[in-house]
Amino acid sequence: AGEAQCLSYAGCNFLRQRLVLATLSGRPLKIRKIRAKEEDPGLRDFEASFIRLIDKVTNGSRIEINQTGTTLYYQPGLLYGGSLEHDCSPSRSIGYYLESLLCLAPFMKHPLKIILRGVTNDQVDPSVDVLKATALPLLKKFGIDGESLEIKINRRGMPPKGGGEILFACPVRKVLQPIQFTDPGKIKRIRGTAY
Repeated sequence: AGEAQCLSYAGCNFLRQRLVLATLSGRPLKIRKIRAKEEDPGLRDFEASFIRLIDKVTNGSRIEINQTGTTLYYQPGLLYGGSLEHDCSPSRSIGYYLESLLCLAPFMKHPLKIILRGVTNDQVDPSVDVLKATALPLLKKFGIDGESLEIKINRRGMPPKGGGEILFACPVRKVLQPIQFTDPGKIKRIRGTAY
């Protein structure tokens, strides 16, 4: 019966989204043929780092990766939260990890307060500044607000070494406020950040 409910996918596309949605729904997940036909098959270091992060924010998750890294089995545990620290892979920006945490954080058992270390700005993922300016106002529309909702940039880090550090804190909300966001409004000002 457990195997029948297990979601099954092939390939590395949408790995983060699949893990996030499996965690929120509580359904086990099996992903096969992760870069199986490439010269360097299996999970990349940034994907392995993301899986470790998911393991940190949950309690009781079961993760099995085969020797070549081409098959991943994930049985989600409970979203636990609390005060955590994570060193992100320098091959991807902190934004790669933070995007998924923004989806999971409101549903934790305890308010999430996490320090992420790594690259704050790169050319591939949204920067921490972009997520701070766009995602936090959007979360507030869903009723997730208060002093405990913040993204604070303690230190900036650039590729290839990283060295940046951010703090992300989010309160717990079991129910989100429904919104109708059809009118984007007018552009009042344009701001930028040079780094």
